[in-house]
Amino acid sequence: MGFLKKLTGGTDKKLLETGLPGRGIILAVAPSGTTVQMGNGLVERSCQFRVQVTLDNTPPYETIVKQRIPEVYLPQFQPGVSVVAVRANPEKLEEIALDFENQPPTVTLARDPSAESAADVLANGRPAKGVIVESAPLGMKNADGVDMYGFVLTVMPDDQAPYQVKVGNPTPPEAIPLLFPGSNVPVKLGHSGPDSVVIDWKQALAPPAAG
Repeated sequence: MGFLKKLTGGTDKKLLETGLPGRGIILAVAPSGTTVQMGNGLVERSCQFRVQVTLDNTPPYETIVKQRIPEVYLPQFQPGVSVVAVRANPEKLEEIALDFENQPPTVTLARDPSAESAADVLANGRPAKGVIVESAPLGMKNADGVDMYGFVLTVMPDDQAPYQVKVGNPTPPEAIPLLFPGSNVPVKLGHSGPDSVVIDWKQALAPPAAG
């Protein structure tokens, strides 16, 4: 029976109950020719999912899982966009189950000492102007417990042509009123590439200078 479940992509119920909770970004979906229908239920198709997994205080990683899903839900998956709840085997993190019954949890990102942090960019980066094109919560907090938001920004450095970039930035709650398309925000540019851009919320929220 266990072999049949594995062959057809059945969900690991024990892993759903006991695994580490996390968020998974669906990177790719490859449907197979295997379908199952229980009684009068929906037809389920076995699929291979490539997933980027983020667990609390663990660097993001990619893994592959084979699991069944009702066929009618397949068109809803947008590679690189769709986010689902996952459960990971604490003894073997690459073993996961997709949890379609629950909302993805908020997770805390691991601190990466080898990467240029937002604090580093704010302290040492060069100033530029930015305009918010889009923004959305990412369901994650940085290592300091600040909510992360995804941004599409138009960046306007003084010494080069404007360009657009997608970034994730820590965003304090007091900055939420500034998150609208067309909002002008000061940014700092880091040294690790054009996508090393951090919004300077301290400056953005500072009262205007008396004049």
